[in-house]
Amino acid sequence: MPQPLRSSSSGGSPPSLPSKSKEKFLSLILKAVIMMLLICFFFLILPLASFLLFLPLVLRHRRHRLRQRRYSRLSYGFSVKQLRKLPQLRFSQETTDGHSESDTCAICLDEFNQGQWCRNLVGCGHLFHRRCLDSWLIQVTSCPICRTRVCLDDEGPRSAEFQGLLDL
Repeated sequence: MPQPLRSSSSGGSPPSLPSKSKEKFLSLILKAVIMMLLICFFFLILPLASFLLFLPLVLRHRRHRLRQRRYSRLSYGFSVKQLRKLPQLRFSQETTDGHSESDTCAICLDEFNQGQWCRNLVGCGHLFHRRCLDSWLIQVTSCPICRTRVCLDDEGPRSAEFQGLLDL
């Protein structure tokens, strides 16, 4: 008959677990530790790696946005308050006698009617319907036909000519 296992200590302590169950228990603990490490890797290291991968894309997009903002300042249009400073006139046949241009607005391609409000651009002399030109100048500050920069009354003509060269 096999002898029961006894502990080396004297006293009434229970016998130690058999080696097979000890190995299973240690194997289970080792598996749990490995799973915890994998979970930590997945939730901590993986986001850090993805952040480092996407960082150049974010920086490139930010640089592009800044560059675009810097260049788009040149193409911002006039405000409504600035548009009120531009000269306007009512269309009549005497208005077109001084111009060799056609009797149509180059923006809407509609003819000018007697008594209609128009704007004659000072820098280039082109004539447009007031509504058409105002909607254009809110987006772009240059003539729709020749791209000469439109100057307001408070700007001098020399600065407008110089700015027109820069816009090209």
